[in-house]
Amino acid sequence: MREIAREAWRDVCAGAAWAVTSAVVVAVLLGSLLGFRAASAAGEVRAASAFLTSGAATTVQRAEGRIDGRGCDALADSEGVLASGALRRVDRGVVPAVLPGSTIPTYEVTSGMVGALGGAVAAGGAGLVLAPAVHDALGLDPGDELVTFAGRRLPVAGVYDYPDDGRDPDLEYAALAPAADDGTAFDACWVTVWPQRDDTVPMLRRTVLPSSGAEEEERPTVGLLNSRLGETFVWSAGLPDWVPASAAIGGGAAIGWAAVARRRLALASDRHVGVRRSEQMLGIVLQHLVWGVAGAAVAMATAVVAVRGLPPDDALPIVAASGVVAGLGLVGVLVGGGVGAASVRERALHRYFRSR
Repeated sequence: MREIAREAWRDVCAGAAWAVTSAVVVAVLLGSLLGFRAASAAGEVRAASAFLTSGAATTVQRAEGRIDGRGCDALADSEGVLASGALRRVDRGVVPAVLPGSTIPTYEVTSGMVGALGGAVAAGGAGLVLAPAVHDALGLDPGDELVTFAGRRLPVAGVYDYPDDGRDPDLEYAALAPAADDGTAFDACWVTVWPQRDDTVPMLRRTVLPSSGAEEEERPTVGLLNSRLGETFVWSAGLPDWVPASAAIGGGAAIGWAAVARRRLALASDRHVGVRRSEQMLGIVLQHLVWGVAGAAVAMATAVVAVRGLPPDDALPIVAASGVVAGLGLVGVLVGGGVGAASVRERALHRYFRSR
């Protein structure tokens, strides 16, 4: 085994194994497959993230004075629900001392409402959570205090993210205040579900309290926070997993066989002077393993580049799947090399010589 390994390493270093050329070909083949596959998967993840952060996955149940706040918050324990919370608008908003002529619309919210807004940044603790426009107008950061025109000092707990991207404009300029858990009804229940579920609307309707029967009472309505991207995220069909896997195995086997076929005269000559078939096949497999691993490693770099910028939880599965395809390509290289070495015949030495 030691001599077989030494001979294989000599062939690689001396260029007899065509290691550099074969490694480049493997890198190009697998790099194309892995790059295309990883880029497609990363594109889908980025599109899904944009769909989620835009508010398209957030459904709003509106029923003024008829939303059960505790029931709305409890939806967060359901499968696939990322966050849920209820809010109600107070009659008198906050009037800051620095802008006595303007009133900031104020909403009382349950504990889960800030999470349902998505992308909220809170410093922790009780206090107001401000819209970005209010934050810019007053220059208040988490930990500061908002002084009202009446002299009250209200702590600022955070700033929530609410871009102007087609979502409901009610909260573009507002302040959210924690509501007392006294059983008072709310006006709306927000729930963010991902992956999307077919029973989101029936689930939200269970948070609506019974009607009082008053004629002026409005009917409950359900809608998306942002419908600009559509009601449902449509995943791209893409290629089945077996397509890149088969291409990697088949392409790797072809490269492995071709790397042996171009050396069949030298291999048949070695066989003629006493090298056993099994020893020669093992040496070929070791040579192919060296340049095959190098080519597959270079190809993996394309997958790593394709997922750049994604969170680790999203990027690692894509890279791992690319590693499986690269591994299958390496297996194809070794199998092709072994089959190619086994197909070399000593008795065909003169024919190999005449056709070189």
